[in-house]
Amino acid sequence: MSSDTPVTRQILSLARSGATQRAWEAFVAAGLEHSDEVSALTLKGRLLKDRARSAIGADQAQLYGKAGDAYRQAARIKIDSYPLVNAAALALFAGDGASAEAIARDVLTLIDADPAQGETPYWREATRAEALLLLARGNEGKDSLTAAMRLAPQAWEDHAATLRQFALILQHRGQDTAWLDALRPAPSLHFSGILGIAAHDTNAVAAINDAIEAINPGFGYGALAAGADIIAAEALIARGAELHVVLPCALDIFRIRSVAMVDADWLPRFDTLIASATTLTCCSIEAELSEAAIILASQVAMGMAIDQSVRLESHAVALRVFPAQRSVDDDVWHATGRALQVVTVEPQVQFSSGPALTSGVVNFTCARESQNAIQIESFASIGAALAFAERGDRMACDCGNNHGEVATAMLQGAPHAPLIASHNAAMIALANGLCRAVEPLGEMLAPHGPVVVYALMN
Repeated sequence: MSSDTPVTRQILSLARSGATQRAWEAFVAAGLEHSDEVSALTLKGRLLKDRARSAIGADQAQLYGKAGDAYRQAARIKIDSYPLVNAAALALFAGDGASAEAIARDVLTLIDADPAQGETPYWREATRAEALLLLARGNEGKDSLTAAMRLAPQAWEDHAATLRQFALILQHRGQDTAWLDALRPAPSLHFSGILGIAAHDTNAVAAINDAIEAINPGFGYGALAAGADIIAAEALIARGAELHVVLPCALDIFRIRSVAMVDADWLPRFDTLIASATTLTCCSIEAELSEAAIILASQVAMGMAIDQSVRLESHAVALRVFPAQRSVDDDVWHATGRALQVVTVEPQVQFSSGPALTSGVVNFTCARESQNAIQIESFASIGAALAFAERGDRMACDCGNNHGEVATAMLQGAPHAPLIASHNAAMIALANGLCRAVEPLGEMLAPHGPVVVYALMN
């Protein structure tokens, strides 16, 4: 059986979603436990390492040792620095420091002798850095890692994988990890604020720019309503940060209701920002702007900022631009204890953005697979929706009033992770602190069009 199959990709999806034991059981059931194929052995090493992290005492050391053995066997079949450096780290985690250093020396010898080692120049130098760290040559390892990141300055997710591994090594040795912080990407920012700011309010611009200067974000997520949103987004672009625009409705509707009807002087600035944005997400397919859509888009943007920070091993911050009397006590971001900065700006202009918005709440529909049957239920909060899942039952969650069609389609067609969600539902779960991370499982076709499916990781 080839190890590069839909089955092994499903096993990897399970592992990435945090379903460690189920991933291992699927690996064994697929007959891969005793395979001598390199890709099967490296997958085995990864799965055993995941199991070791949740074990304790002698069991943990034993699992780390077995994981290292799998990587070493892979390196013997095909000489490669990737499984070899993993074997070195795992020997350290298993308590065998001498073997860890011996293998790390082999890694350095291999890299120096073979210019083709490493999938990319980044990974070649990052592997060298890890080997140096394992040899307790920390300053050299730091210099080498810094050089690696300079080779691929935008390879954020590769950097994150390396930072996670370095943190594990340093923590295992009881050493300070603080020096890694200087190598982390800039934080991700969720921004929002009031509309009633004059288009040329220099005091508001200065206050918002000062706040963003202090936060120093590399990525920003939010809408672009006239006022604080646009000023914050302009400050992000001016600093060279990525702007990710998240709107509650279609672009043309939002442009009219939240920009033109407030003050047409904001329109050229809005259009320029849309053209400069790295991504544009429209959270609702409804024909009109509504209170529910605004709530949904705000929390989706929060989740996207958090997701970016988790994936990049950085952190997330929120910026709120409010009048002095407004409290943040009911702010979802504040409620989860994340870093939040408030800029006080008083509204200076009166405006009318047209007809009153339709009220309502964000609805969540869940499909639960129990005893080979699918049960559908709707909820008014993401917390209640996720509580619908029972231990051992597989569940899918979606936003919207679609009679469970999307949730059912996800449950039937997505990889077999225990708890899955559409993009909007996954981001809202992150925003509300109901999962620690999300893992994309790919795109699938649902009755209303393609849906990106995520596994929720607890």
